[in-house]
Amino acid sequence: MAATMAIVAVLAAGMASADPVNSKNAQIFTIVCGGEEVTVASNFNNRAVVVNVVDTTGNFVLTRLEGTATLTDPETGEVIFEEEFVDRVGQGQKKGLQGSLTTCDTILTFEDPEGTFTLDLTVTGFFTPRRG
Repeated sequence: MAATMAIVAVLAAGMASADPVNSKNAQIFTIVCGGEEVTVASNFNNRAVVVNVVDTTGNFVLTRLEGTATLTDPETGEVIFEEEFVDRVGQGQKKGLQGSLTTCDTILTFEDPEGTFTLDLTVTGFFTPRRG
């Protein structure tokens, strides 16, 4: 349970720095939004809810994070724990965003001495700059 909460906290983190791709703490991964692959960069050391879209000046601002966290034993392949979670993220007024919201999916895997962490995620948010 504590590991799941730590993972959720890490994934709710984003990056607001001007050069996230070259940050020593940057994690670069792909999310799939409406069938389109989008490469994003996130710094897991801060609590922002923004990931930067690589090779653009745009961002993806998260409003909801949900998924399943699984820890698998590296030797036996046995599932040690699996937990579903839903987290509304971000602060402030969300009124008026409904037309701009996009849902994206990704699966992230992290190797750890305790096992393999797999996160099957669905994130909802909006891209900036917003259109229309």
